[in-house]
Amino acid sequence: MLNDIINIANQYATGLEQVQNRKAQWINKHEELKNHLKLVAESLNAGTTYKQGYFVDSLHAFDEEMNGTCSGLQSLVFRSGDMPMMVAFSNEKGEKKEFTEHGFQITFTPMVTGEVIVLLMPHFSELNKNPPQITTLAIISNAAELLMDDIDELLARGMELAYYSSFTGIAAQKEVQENGAQNIPHHNPIGFKRYETTEKTK
Repeated sequence: MLNDIINIANQYATGLEQVQNRKAQWINKHEELKNHLKLVAESLNAGTTYKQGYFVDSLHAFDEEMNGTCSGLQSLVFRSGDMPMMVAFSNEKGEKKEFTEHGFQITFTPMVTGEVIVLLMPHFSELNKNPPQITTLAIISNAAELLMDDIDELLARGMELAYYSSFTGIAAQKEVQENGAQNIPHHNPIGFKRYETTEKTK
């Protein structure tokens, strides 16, 4: 029985070795992935019809209490730029207010386990009454085995989901869901309060 207890205790050493191995794989893969994401962003910036802009950010885990960073927990963010919603208000004082939709983010974030979680933060704006729902696109256990073709598939899936969270794609959700598409999050249409104006149409 003592041997069984020792074997169970030794699982900590095995688990620690796996965590260290996964972290080392991510550190090695990080630069290749960053360069690939930059190439994708450059291609989209050059070749897309609508130019909201695509960007790649490199981030480090940050501890606010001691203002320190962790070099072993480097994240990558693939994101789109903000988009004007073509909704503008004005009042009698001449003040104007316009609404902008923030771009989506696809993040590659290492966890303390050494695994890398890929998350989608969809589009959102001041008009969203509830915080946007974050979607897990993948959990990567062995970064060394990660191919850039796999990354392209993740980006394509994440960007399609992001589109349906945008004011440009909300109306397309129903049709897509009726055609059998799965895992398309539901987003409510955006509305405003109404009041009767003194201006009458002829």
